[in-house]
Amino acid sequence: MSRAKVSETAFRYPYVIGWTGETQNPPLKWVPRRGGLRLGYVVSHRDDFGNGVLRLRQSQNRGGRPDFKTVNTLRQWRCMEKRLCQVCARSAVDRATGRIWWLLSGDGRDGDGYTNAPPTCRGCIPEAIAQCSHLRRNAAVFTVGDCSPYGVRADLFVPYLPPLVPFERNAVLAFDDYDMHHVLARELLMRLQDVQPAVTEGDAPWAA
Repeated sequence: MSRAKVSETAFRYPYVIGWTGETQNPPLKWVPRRGGLRLGYVVSHRDDFGNGVLRLRQSQNRGGRPDFKTVNTLRQWRCMEKRLCQVCARSAVDRATGRIWWLLSGDGRDGDGYTNAPPTCRGCIPEAIAQCSHLRRNAAVFTVGDCSPYGVRADLFVPYLPPLVPFERNAVLAFDDYDMHHVLARELLMRLQDVQPAVTEGDAPWAA
């Protein structure tokens, strides 16, 4: 399993971030299905769909330059589903308690109790905060009892029109509220359950 990539200066690039050399733009098409159409790639791949949703296709070579404004869709999805740390790609589940370490902004509620940020293991929390100016100002550390897929952040397409330009970009769509056959997903959103502020003995290791 490929983990965080390390630069020549020993700086660890988080596992989930995108790289400029991973960009792909395979052509899309409308595929007939019972009850209408679904979006698909002209040439299909085994990993195209996750949770029944067509996902943005990117390579996994981490070539080019790191792009901290984007995430790699498959790596983000994998961290969410397997409860892996977004920095090192190891388990973010606390062995002693079974709870999941999660680094979030503010009070831990991104949207209505869901988030697009994967977990962060306890060991990587100080590093994640140090590397991100937004987290340095707004970070809050939690443990989560459980999580479940809520929806996707995705580009929305209109059926029967040529699937070249999305009708809406980066829309937040819940699985229960929308027909996912018409979207190209960029990130998996997770609903967090039993979210509690992290408590440790003495000073927290990330509170430097």
